[in-house]
Formats: sequence, structure tokens, C-alpha cells
Amino acid sequence: MNSYKYTTLFVCIFLAAACVTKLKEKYVKARTAEELKIHAFESCGRHYRILSYEDDTARIKCLKQATK
Repeated sequence: MNSYKYTTLFVCIFLAAACVTKLKEKYVKARTAEELKIHAFESCGRHYRILSYEDDTARIKCLKQATK
């Protein structure tokens, strides 16, 4: 009976960890700020953050899950 409880607990923890969704981080190529906004909006909608920007490549993070 004791092993049954541990097995059930392990399965519940495993399923809870497997169902967690992570927010997307993406690299986008953009020469101008306008291109960057367009790519970020297409990928994430309104809710995004620019994490870094170098030359013509930016790293963005979606703050909410995009619904498609």
C-alpha cells in the first residue's frame, strides 16, 4: 500500500511538471525598429519584451502565450 502512494505521488508530480508551458524566446532579423515591431507582433501579439538587440538581430520574449 505504501508503494502505491509513492507511485501515485510521483505520477502526479510528473504530470504537473510536464504540463507547465514556458514562454517563447525568439531571435528575429530586423534592420529597423519598425521591422522589429512587425516581427515581434507576428510572433507574440501585443505582449512581448525585447531582451537584447545587436546590429540586425534582436532577441524577443513573448510575455503571454499566443493563441492560434
